[in-house]
This record gives sequence, C-alpha cells and structure tokens, in this order.
Amino acid sequence: MATSRRALPRVVATLAIGLLGAEVFRLLGLPLPFLLGAIFAVTAAGFAGFAGHVPPALRSLVIGVLGVFIGGGFSAERLAGLVHWLPSTLGLALYVPAAAGLGYLWLRRRVGLRGRDAFFAAMPGGFAEMVLLADRMGADVRAVALVHAVRVLLIVTIAPTVAVLLGVQPPPRPLWGDVAPGGLLLLAVAGAAGAWIAKRMRVPAWALLGPMAASAALHLAGITRAAPPGLLLALAQIVLGASIGARFRGLSPATFLRLLGSGLALTALMFALTGAFALSIAAATGLPALQLVVAYIPGGVVEMATVALALDLDPAFVATHHLLRILLVVTLAPTAFVLWQRWGNGRSVPSPQTTPAAISGRGRNPDHDPPGDGGEHHGDG
Repeated sequence: MATSRRALPRVVATLAIGLLGAEVFRLLGLPLPFLLGAIFAVTAAGFAGFAGHVPPALRSLVIGVLGVFIGGGFSAERLAGLVHWLPSTLGLALYVPAAAGLGYLWLRRRVGLRGRDAFFAAMPGGFAEMVLLADRMGADVRAVALVHAVRVLLIVTIAPTVAVLLGVQPPPRPLWGDVAPGGLLLLAVAGAAGAWIAKRMRVPAWALLGPMAASAALHLAGITRAAPPGLLLALAQIVLGASIGARFRGLSPATFLRLLGSGLALTALMFALTGAFALSIAAATGLPALQLVVAYIPGGVVEMATVALALDLDPAFVATHHLLRILLVVTLAPTAFVLWQRWGNGRSVPSPQTTPAAISGRGRNPDHDPPGDGGEHHGDG
C-alpha cells in the first residue's frame, strides 16, 4: 500500500495531463479527441521528463467498461446476420501471415533488425504474448515492445483521422442521456462478474472478454437495453490513451523519432495490405469497407473497438475480428518460429550493423521492462 500511495500523485498527474490533452483536441475539433488527445499529451510529457503511470487495475477497469459497451452491440438481429461475417473472418487466415511476412521483410531488410527480433516485432498482434515469447527465444525485448507500441500508436491515430478526411462524421454521443440507474447497476454487476470468471478461467484479454460476454448475454436475452453513458466512455478513452502514452516514458525524442520514421513506413504498408483485403471482401460480401479496415488493421482489440465506437461502426464486428486475429497470432507464432528457425534464416548470425540497437538504441537486457505502464497488455496489439 505504501508503494501505491507514493505512486498516487504520479497517477493523478498522468490522468490530468491526459484530460488536458483530450480537451485541447476536442476544442480543436480533431478526431477521437478523448483517446488521441490523452495519448499525445502524455507522450509529450514523457519527452519533458515526466514518468507517466496508469496502474494495471485502473486500466483493467476501463477496459471492462469498454467491454460492456461492446457487448451492448450484440443483438438478436446481429446474431442472425453472423453468417455474413464468415467470409471476413476466414479472410483473417490469409491476412495474418501476409501482414507478418510483409512486416518481417521491412523490419529485417530496411530497418536492420536481427532476424528473430524482426520475427516477433512483425507479428500483427498479441503485444504481451510476443514480448514474452521474444524474451524466451533470445530476442531483444525492448526492440520488440517498442515496434508493437509504435504500431498501435500510429494505427490508432491514423485510422480515425483518415476516416474523418473521407467524410465519415459519427453522430454526437450524449455525455449522459436517458440512463436508467437500475440498468447501469445490472451491467456493472454483470461486467464485474464476467471479468472475475474470465480471469479465474485464465481467458486471454479477460478484462475485455469477460464484461463483453456478460453484457452481450444480458442484451441478447432481452433482460436490458441499457448502455453506460457517453461520459463514462469518454473517461475510459482518456485513461486508455494515457496508458498508451505512458508506454513511451524514458525514450529520448531522437529515439522516438527514429521509431516513428520506421513505424510510419511499416504502418503505411499495413494500411495498403489491409485496404486491399477490405476492398476485396467488401466487393464479395457487401460489408462496409471502412468497417473491414478497422476490423482488420492490427491496432489492438481495445483500441480499435474504441475507434469503432467513436466512428459509429459495429463494435461487436470489429472486436470479434481482432480477437480472432490475436488468437491466430498467439496460437501460430510459436510453431511458425520453430519452422522459421529450421527452414528460414533464423540460424544466421547477425552482424554488428544489424543489432537491435539500430532501432532501440541499446542492447538486449532481459531484466529491462518493455516500455509501458506496468499494466496488463494481454489482448493488445
């Protein structure tokens, strides 16, 4: 508890900085102001020497709130249309290896990462799982974590910005609206119970999946039509944005700019690949192309579901696809790594010019925590 009390001023300051950034973005009329404003404000404060921190418990709490929101997107009508999701979900089986291969080639040949570092950094999802596997397999944890963190940051920033530039104007969401206290209490209890059960069952991304499943069950059964107020969604986005910004604490601006340059090119490749898949599937199924882009682009389950909510897209569709993508990555990556070592160039010895320092500015240190706020990242990425 003493440690928690010492950290409290830093947590309050982090959230205050995030809130300030969100308000600035809102006043400027920028897209996704609560999420993006908090991200950039806390990241900028980190460059000035501020060590931002969002406790894992608080991050899990707001992820649970977002899970309840997403679960409310499931309805009997949408379940009846699940058959229309089949082509797009099957498309993930092609998209995941294509995205991983494209990312690997870029990071290996153009950025100069070692083979195994590029392998785990290129995986389109599973932030925590890829960092843990990278450490176990002798890769540079910091380099892998930084690439994943920059990817999420850029995708979450670019996706809603491009959508707004294309003319997508989501309807304003009332901050409070007509909220029934009884319905809110029911959702809160069900969400907490769902999170507890999912955690006990060791479900990946339990903080999201448990509340989402509980909320979906209540809505599908017709027990409630309640949804948390928009104000709660805004606050959840600010906390989530602050936690993303805190991942970059301790980085120098020069290192961050190097990462940003490499990450921008990689993100552009990801968007090009995702756009090709989205347009092909949209032409074949009639599903909205923008919704498919948001559902496929590897920007993190929670983050992209939040983008879907803000853009008034189907959050259930988006979250389902991202969860399946991460399941594919986490399931297949260990086997793919073994095959890559056996038949690929995984046995090659890196030269000094292709060390992880090319991107992270330091050598491997297994005891060094990856950039972050110490929170749970299971299901991110």
